[in-house]
Amino acid sequence: MIKRPKPGENEDDLLKLQEEFLKNKVNPSVTVFKAGDKRKAEGSRQIDSVPEKHGKVKRDVVQMSAGLSGMVPPRVSQAQKKKSRFKEERSKMPDRRSERIIIDLDGDQDPHEAMDAQDSDLRSVLTQIMERDVRNVPVYLPSSTTQGFPTVLHRGHSSSTATLGKKKSLFAQQVESCKPSSFGVSVAFPPVTVMTLPQQSAAVDESRNRNESSSSSSTSRSNIVSGEGLQSKPGKNESSAIHKENVKKIESMSEEILEEQKKLLSTLDPNIVKFLQSKKGLPQSGAAVPMETNQENIREHIELSTEDKDKTIPSNKLLEEENDVEASKPIEVKEEWVNMAEVETEKLAWLKDLPKPKAKSKEGCLARFDFNGRLLARDADVPVREGLHHHGDEQEVAGYTIEELFMLSRSTVQSQRVIGLQTLARIVYSYRIDDIGGELQKPLIPMLLESGFIFLVRWALDDSSEVVIGAAVEALASFLINPGDEETLDNIYFWSHGCEVPCLVPTEAEEENDEDDEEDQVGNKPEDASGKPDKPDAEVVNKDVVMGLLKMNVLPRLRYILEVVRPPAAVVLNVLTVLIRMARHSPQTANEIYKCPRLIDTVVTLFMPTTSWVKQGDLVTDVYNYPVIPAVKLLRVLCLTGRNLAASLLSKYSLVSVIIRYISVEPTDMQMNIGEAYNLSIETFRLWHVLISYGLSCDAFRELYPLFMQQLQLFQRLSVLPLSVTEEPATVSAHHLQLLRASAIFCVLEATVNAAGTTAHLQSQLNRSHTRPTDEPVLDQVAPPPINWSHVTGLLGPVELCFQKWMAEMSRAELNLEREAMTLAGCCINFLTSFYGKLTMQTSHNAVECLEHLEVLITGSLIPLMTSSAFYSFMLNLRNHSSCNFKQCKSKSSHQLPDFGCHMDNDQVLHPCIQRQSTVGIMGSLFKLTTTILRIHKGMTGKFCAIVESNHVIGYLEKVTKKRLTTSSRPASWFSRFEHHVLFLLLKLYYLVAQQSDSCHQHSNLYHSIALVLFTSLHAGDEHLAHELLSTMLFHTDFIIEGKVGDPIAADLADFLTTSNTTRQQSVSKNVGLESQPEVSRGELLQDAYGSLATIRSTYMVFFARLEQDVLASRARANHIPHEIQNFVLPAHTGQLAPTDWMFMPLLHLYSETQTAEMLGKSVQSFPTHITNTVINSLRWIFIMETWRGESLKVVPLAAKMTRLFCLFLTGNDLFFEDQVRSYLTQLMRMYTSPSWEQQLDFNIPIPGVASFPDLYISMLTQFAAVSFGDHLFGHAILLPLQQRFSSQLRRAVWSEHAGVLRSLSIPVSKFLIPLEGFLHPIETNQELLSMYLSGLSTGIVKQTWCPVLYLIATHHLANYVFNDYKGNDNKEVVTNFKKKIIHRVMNMKDQTLQNHILLYKCVNKMSPLGFDIYAELPLPRSQLLQTLQR
Repeated sequence: MIKRPKPGENEDDLLKLQEEFLKNKVNPSVTVFKAGDKRKAEGSRQIDSVPEKHGKVKRDVVQMSAGLSGMVPPRVSQAQKKKSRFKEERSKMPDRRSERIIIDLDGDQDPHEAMDAQDSDLRSVLTQIMERDVRNVPVYLPSSTTQGFPTVLHRGHSSSTATLGKKKSLFAQQVESCKPSSFGVSVAFPPVTVMTLPQQSAAVDESRNRNESSSSSSTSRSNIVSGEGLQSKPGKNESSAIHKENVKKIESMSEEILEEQKKLLSTLDPNIVKFLQSKKGLPQSGAAVPMETNQENIREHIELSTEDKDKTIPSNKLLEEENDVEASKPIEVKEEWVNMAEVETEKLAWLKDLPKPKAKSKEGCLARFDFNGRLLARDADVPVREGLHHHGDEQEVAGYTIEELFMLSRSTVQSQRVIGLQTLARIVYSYRIDDIGGELQKPLIPMLLESGFIFLVRWALDDSSEVVIGAAVEALASFLINPGDEETLDNIYFWSHGCEVPCLVPTEAEEENDEDDEEDQVGNKPEDASGKPDKPDAEVVNKDVVMGLLKMNVLPRLRYILEVVRPPAAVVLNVLTVLIRMARHSPQTANEIYKCPRLIDTVVTLFMPTTSWVKQGDLVTDVYNYPVIPAVKLLRVLCLTGRNLAASLLSKYSLVSVIIRYISVEPTDMQMNIGEAYNLSIETFRLWHVLISYGLSCDAFRELYPLFMQQLQLFQRLSVLPLSVTEEPATVSAHHLQLLRASAIFCVLEATVNAAGTTAHLQSQLNRSHTRPTDEPVLDQVAPPPINWSHVTGLLGPVELCFQKWMAEMSRAELNLEREAMTLAGCCINFLTSFYGKLTMQTSHNAVECLEHLEVLITGSLIPLMTSSAFYSFMLNLRNHSSCNFKQCKSKSSHQLPDFGCHMDNDQVLHPCIQRQSTVGIMGSLFKLTTTILRIHKGMTGKFCAIVESNHVIGYLEKVTKKRLTTSSRPASWFSRFEHHVLFLLLKLYYLVAQQSDSCHQHSNLYHSIALVLFTSLHAGDEHLAHELLSTMLFHTDFIIEGKVGDPIAADLADFLTTSNTTRQQSVSKNVGLESQPEVSRGELLQDAYGSLATIRSTYMVFFARLEQDVLASRARANHIPHEIQNFVLPAHTGQLAPTDWMFMPLLHLYSETQTAEMLGKSVQSFPTHITNTVINSLRWIFIMETWRGESLKVVPLAAKMTRLFCLFLTGNDLFFEDQVRSYLTQLMRMYTSPSWEQQLDFNIPIPGVASFPDLYISMLTQFAAVSFGDHLFGHAILLPLQQRFSSQLRRAVWSEHAGVLRSLSIPVSKFLIPLEGFLHPIETNQELLSMYLSGLSTGIVKQTWCPVLYLIATHHLANYVFNDYKGNDNKEVVTNFKKKIIHRVMNMKDQTLQNHILLYKCVNKMSPLGFDIYAELPLPRSQLLQTLQR
């Protein structure tokens, strides 16, 4: 029984089964029979039914050698399936392909012989073939074409010839109807080879001649053997020789040729024969162009070979005309158009050319942007192929609107989402760098926030596509980060206190947090289970973008992107920069970043490797397991936010090993690009500087001490002078990086000196804690750093050598120094300042040697520099880059996302203090070193007297006092802090010099004015400077020299000479029921105030004592006390630390406390002595300021000053009756109401610190009626706001609601301090007020005896309104009727005196008993007017 194949058997088993089957000669169970095709003709059917010629078949196997099997054509080696489309042709010839090829290999017969015996055709094909030479064959490119392949088929153009034969497909019909040029093939000229222009011209001519030649000349060259693939000259000769040999042989043969020709034609396909015959008469086709060919020459050849080009390719104008004509023709629907019987005009309109854009309207138009984020003009000529017209609205205008980009970003198509997000990101980036190409009517960032941009980006971050995630991260980074901020902060990091940066918390959010804290203390704030207010995401984002992102869990998503997605380098850098920006928001946000699971682990592990890494090219493509600079910077920013966070990062991630790995190797030896290597080293030094500033990781300094000494030796070769202009840019860039790296090393050494300088003090405290008595409380003792002063003593020598060299170079510098050079010099000076500042605290300090050493340093380096022309150029530069010149630009951000607004490529936008040529940084370091040395060696102060009196210094200070320092609540104005430090150090230098030298006192007024300006300009973080100004300079008699030179006596003399009215020498404080007291003169008050400067200082020091903790924190940072520094993040910048009216603050504080007590039901009758002294000292200081420093108080509006004084009348019941309080109040009221001041008064404008002045005035009316007893001083305060230029609401309140006060305002007109012109002009036209005036006079509420001033005011306005043409805004008829009513009421008065005063009123006369003059009799015009009105 025959076995069948089973599963698992291999090929050998199958062959064995086949051998057994053939050996047994068993008949097969299935016989293969090939039936004839019924569709064929009879003749063909007979041929198909012919039996096989070879009955004996051993094997149906063809064995061929490897070389031969590859040479057999497919037509022979395997049977092809017959195709019915050639049945007509096959019926006329024997179908040899349908025969089965059987080769019988008997014995050892050669396969070649067997094949030759079976198929003679193979002998003519399978011969020895020589590989052709392709070394000189040109490479061709297809010619460009404007059509696609295949060309779009129009159904109306289908060929009608298909009905003659078999119906062809639409594609076949289209291919037949198209020309070769439709497929990028040109038949105009042969393939172009590399040749010169004359050769190309000759080739073109030859091609034309060949095309025009007839078939009779075909024997001149071969159409079969072309010689292609052979070398140029030998190939042509060989092909010509072969052709001649063939022609000669053909001519010698006659009948043999015809027989062989018939025999060959019978074996070939007729279609092939027809093709070969047709090819003989055609030129060689192909329009390919060799790659090496000059394109211009090719274009010339194309123009030469295409004679009918103008006919086939019309111009643009002709195309437009044809399109218009075709568009205007009606469309005829043809039967061949399947499912197109209905013409859709709207859809066909899309095929027309775009119309011209409409003109721009006056209101503006929607902003449209290109894919690079730049604005496009409405009439911009942008080709349609750019893809900027694919929108529904205004499709004729190129570009996309923000709304359309939002729609693309939410598309279901991934590519559209990517394009939308990337374009939005580029728009925001271009907008931030002022490269948007136009101007928008509304700020872009707030508009995007309102549109939900943050939510759009947050949703895109959750996409599964890596491309969409990358675009979303790019959009988020461009939105959160201002490009110039981080670069600017890095540039100023090496300045003194440059590492201290304010947090970027929105001001409104911070104020709201403060309110929430207050409500939490009360216990009325509803909270959720987590203890935080449950607010929607949209509400949080609308107030604080960064907190909104935290609430939307963006940190875990960013960690997932870095850890799992592993995007390209650009996306990783964007993620890290986003984290840096979020870390700068606040210490709370930095703590959230640290606590995010595996986020910092991922950053440290993947982007801060300590092992070797693969060096990449200039463009780093893979940042994984490769040092990334933003990763190091992220850790540095996190460490800046808090001491505890820095210690946690240091211990958890072994940052010391990372630091040592990156700084112990020279940048030139690192496996990185040289620029990246230097930047990585610089950033690592910054990170270490922060850690050492806390007193952490100091032990690594001992290990790297030889490295630092080696670097200091190398620094002596550096120069701070600028390089030659002929140097290469790469050399200049490398030099700048070297200077910055040296600056970073000096910063680390300075921090190390500060840490080592506190070791002795901490060790002594620790020793005392061990020996303390057992009954004393246990206090937390800070452990001293692991380094002491002996570890840093050796650094002084090399650093001083560098200092002396660089100071000498700066002294003789003729050109401006570069920023990097000034930074390096400043860091070197800062090191010496810290070293000498800590030196005096050490037990090993030798005072004599130290003083001698300082003398050499001063005379050898400092004095030569500060008396050189370079120093004067520095001062001039400082004057030009002062904050006084800062012009607030329009903010590019929003209040929900504050930034510093820096622009590195535009100095006009940058704050002047941080511009590239600014010398603020180095001047601060230089003055700080000078003051530090003079505090140690006071005997050298006289040498600096010329410095503080120099014209350049005085000119700079005068400019500051005149223009004043620009202050704003925007973060950009925070950079003026460095100029504040310079001014403070200048003041301190003058203070030290003035104590030793009397010759410089002539500028004391100027320096004192600078101190006042500086005190109101300091920012949060400089509380120690404010404390030092209060304690040493503001109230120091050396700065206020007016009291020493007899200025109080001169003030009394001036009052005596300028007083024109002797009544002003009488007291204006005459009270009802009280004995009159003589008025204290202005000189006496000045003398009293000047003698009380010490008590005045104590008053303000106590008032500012609430800032004690802030003062201690800022002093710890300023003095570099590592164990007391808690963080380097300053509070959010909200403006200046002290208000401009800070001298009134004690009065306002007392008023606020009094109002709070009264609201709680506590009655405040009188104040203790210390509170009264506080009020008196405040009035003394205000009086001194207004008299001797009036320029400094001009920034405070006069209305604000008056309201501050009004608070004294509202504080308690009898405070204003106290003698000294009353004396100073009287002089201040006299000063503020004088003609030179009074015009500056305006109660109509918003007053700082006063929510509503009418409410405050009503409170004063109530207080006056309750406790004043008709006091004249209080009465002046009541009458002052009743002037005509102020709101009529105040006058109505006095004459109607609080008419009771009218009987108490008994100030005589002759003693009235306020000019009456403001009350009498312009004439009152308000009929309601005039009616009140008349009612008050007629009812007797206001009489001349007890209210002379208001009696005069009412009489004046009534008389002038009736007898003069003052109609105001009313029409004539209304005015006339109202005048009739007044005359009627006046004529019917029973009080004849009052009637006469109104009718006979003439003018004001303060010397008259009435206060005004009257006519003896009624003037004729008035009499006539009365008669007219009484009719």
